[in-house]
Amino acid sequence: MRGEDGTERAQVLLGGYPAKRCARAVHNDFSPNSPPRPAVDAATQTLFDAGNAFETLVNARLGEAAGAVVMSDDDGWDANTEATLAAMHSGVPLIVNGRLPRAGAMVGAPDLLVLMGEGYVPVDVKLHGTRQDSARRAVWVSSLAEPSRRWKQVGLSDATRSMEDDGLQLAHYTRMLQALGLHAGDDYVMGGIIGSSDYSDLGGDPWLVVWYELNAPRKDTFSASTESGRAKRSLLERYDHEFAFRLQVAETARAGDEIVRPFHVTECARCVWEEYCVQVAGPEDASFAIRTGLPTAQQWRYLYDLGLTTVADLATAGDDPPEPWSPRDTQPGGRAQQKYSALVRRARMALSGVAFEPHEDWPQVPSADVEVDFDIEWDLEGRIYLWGLRVRQGQDESTAVFDPVLSYAPLDDDGAADLAQEFATRLGRVISEAEAAGKSVTVFHWSHPERSRTSNHPAVHALLERHALDLHAWYTKHFFPRDGASIKVVAPIFGFRWAVDDAGGAESQVRIEVARGGGEDAAAAIEWLSRYNESDVAAQAAIRDGLRRSRPERDAH
Repeated sequence: MRGEDGTERAQVLLGGYPAKRCARAVHNDFSPNSPPRPAVDAATQTLFDAGNAFETLVNARLGEAAGAVVMSDDDGWDANTEATLAAMHSGVPLIVNGRLPRAGAMVGAPDLLVLMGEGYVPVDVKLHGTRQDSARRAVWVSSLAEPSRRWKQVGLSDATRSMEDDGLQLAHYTRMLQALGLHAGDDYVMGGIIGSSDYSDLGGDPWLVVWYELNAPRKDTFSASTESGRAKRSLLERYDHEFAFRLQVAETARAGDEIVRPFHVTECARCVWEEYCVQVAGPEDASFAIRTGLPTAQQWRYLYDLGLTTVADLATAGDDPPEPWSPRDTQPGGRAQQKYSALVRRARMALSGVAFEPHEDWPQVPSADVEVDFDIEWDLEGRIYLWGLRVRQGQDESTAVFDPVLSYAPLDDDGAADLAQEFATRLGRVISEAEAAGKSVTVFHWSHPERSRTSNHPAVHALLERHALDLHAWYTKHFFPRDGASIKVVAPIFGFRWAVDDAGGAESQVRIEVARGGGEDAAAAIEWLSRYNESDVAAQAAIRDGLRRSRPERDAH
């Protein structure tokens, strides 16, 4: 294709991800005005590596199925593509790790192609869960040994958190197969996901292929062409719209122009372009000043069209949302209205320099004679390797003792269970000694993982059931936060600082792998993990103490 200046310009090609990504990120990928694409951080790369390792493991299992052929990139992408096409034309039942030829502006490589009907349907491998139990629902599934033989499994739902993203990627592969004349046909408009969920109790080994109907209307989304502003669309319909728009964005960007501007949306937190988008948006931008409770891109665009482009503009907006606000939300109705009210409130707090404020009267901050702060760290396989335990007498910080239960060696299920039992014994001793002395005990934790991820350990569950208090839930019940209620956001309000750089759960999963590797960086990784978890538990005490100091005098009695 040629540009307006008559020079030859390479065609824009998009893979399976852009349709589900922020449109501005796609712009940045193709614009000649963008800086070089930033590299992902170490934590994200570790997750990518884990995903690739899981895919390799699943592909090996798929390769054992009857009639399966496993393709390779050893001789290059083009050679794999030619071999994949030859296998498809020969009617190979299962094609693992194949590559599809370009179809218009679409490129892609489904992890598995399954022969059904008049051609093939796509399956992809994902290192995330696909299981959601539901007594009244059923989904189509199949085994890895025979993916084409599906059965309807009662007791499961396909309405998982990742369904939309997975479905859009499967829709991309489906449109490619249709364009190439290699799709299974109208009776098989479906795609499958092999995730990391355990289905051993349902005939899995331990995984199953979970199938999604791609042409069934399933979710209301914003529609500018309907009177209500909403329309129920299938995954294929949504993909067609999103892909066409991002193709237009990419082509415009490559030509040096733009049709989308940066907005702060939830995807920004895991996007390599975030820093650049903040720079492009400028210091007065309203969207990047808001840290939580973020509107959708459509809602930001609508507000900016109304002239609400700065924090000051947003702070002066009316309390009631403009009429077309709700249909542009992922949850229209009352929740959309609440989001708007919270957005304006946060803008006003930002202008006033207020970090948090009570919903009503200032509450009594929870306390106990013996205060235990508790936090866990788990590895990429979900096994808890560090049970952080910090004990202090009342609110006396000088008595605080950090006494974790941990192992930096690789864990199997039995090893993880042994650690949990050791923690239960240690925590039980703290509780029994306090109660024997007539003292009250509370075990504080921040948010649900300390309960949800430990509930399979009966001794731990029993202790926490009687003594635990979710400090995050308590905080959000009583206070409205300007920038969110992550512990990494709340504790610094009161002057607390983590003792390590890059503090975060994803980074800890990188460090535990380094610690287990036993190389020259292992000792530093172990030191980082210990100091990080000690900071996590100390932060909870710092929040309680800070809230007590911040309580207005009039409410202190």
